[in-house]
Amino acid sequence: MNNQTNKRRLLFMMAMCSFLVGFDLIVTIPLIPDIVKEVQMDVDLGGLLVTAYAVVYAVFSPIFGSFSDRIGRKKVLIAGLIVFGAATALTGIASNFWTLIVFRVFAGIGAGMIEPVAFAIVGDHYSYEERGKAIGIVTGALIASSIIGVPIGGFVAEWLSWRWAFWIIGVLTVVTLFMMKAVKVDQEKDPSHDTPVISKQIKQAFSVHAVFLALLATLLYYGALQGMFVNTGVFYHLKFQLGTGQIGLILMFAGAGSVLGSVLGGRLSDKAGKKKVMFVAVIFVAISVSMLAMMDSLPYVIVLHVIWAAFYGVGQSAITTIISELEPNSRGTIMALNSSAMYLGSGLFTLAASFVLSASNFVWLGVVCGFANVAVLLIVILGIQDKHEIPLVSSDIG
Repeated sequence: MNNQTNKRRLLFMMAMCSFLVGFDLIVTIPLIPDIVKEVQMDVDLGGLLVTAYAVVYAVFSPIFGSFSDRIGRKKVLIAGLIVFGAATALTGIASNFWTLIVFRVFAGIGAGMIEPVAFAIVGDHYSYEERGKAIGIVTGALIASSIIGVPIGGFVAEWLSWRWAFWIIGVLTVVTLFMMKAVKVDQEKDPSHDTPVISKQIKQAFSVHAVFLALLATLLYYGALQGMFVNTGVFYHLKFQLGTGQIGLILMFAGAGSVLGSVLGGRLSDKAGKKKVMFVAVIFVAISVSMLAMMDSLPYVIVLHVIWAAFYGVGQSAITTIISELEPNSRGTIMALNSSAMYLGSGLFTLAASFVLSASNFVWLGVVCGFANVAVLLIVILGIQDKHEIPLVSSDIG
């Protein structure tokens, strides 16, 4: 198998890993009513099944990202697939609340071993000049899981059982695990390699000015997305009296736009420059998310929503590619910290959104998310220097 063939297969496998991680998280959401009813748990506790997964993912991913820098990517990825697949499949046999929580915690740990390492592997195998396209595909796969995850989960729960949704993901993970054996991963470090201990490695990553600012940009960028996104269903219902099916259709179109934006944005960033593409994308995201709640016409709101989602995907591919090159020798650690920053941003902005909506309305929530994107814009322009491109401005605070 020549190098190009291996790279294509490797990219497919990393996209598959990314899809499974996103699928496992998002599929839980439509299943919560059936789960809580069958295991006789309080419906108010259902959200903890998602929260437990997300929190342990954010906490453990930097640890395993650092491990991948020390002992090799494939070893950590294979271990992650085993933990993830087993825990997800076992979720399908859980009979009470605490068993469910334990299995979701282990699934989150496995996901934290998989996703950042998948992005690091792409960074190891694709040069910076062509990496945007590859990362755009992996990012697109992650976003695509949210488009089909909810309807598939609902369909499986209705026709079979909520348990089958987790068993299906477990089977797909086993298939992915076996397929990974045939793929060669170049970066395989010797454990005796002179790499700092994990705590020191993470500390060194944060000590790099550009890395800290890039992680802050990720926190704000993804957080601002989630702050508005998690409330869009309520927004469409209250303002336009739309039903669940109509809202789901809008979100599906927006999700498709985000997938397309991720894939095309990655390709475009390779040709036009990552920082330039990020600059344009964030401008469109800031404007569209700020104006979304200001419009009284449903067609205009839908158009703005799709634009927002599509350009978010464009920017996500570009910023992830930029971050992957900041510290190549600690790429696993950096990409893991980037994933943690995303989940931290999601939690903070979701909490902030609840306060904004309780005190005001959706217009102000859009404004807050828009200003967060303006902050991202300033960080990208002034604080993150892309050594492969001509700076957008002559001054650099970094």
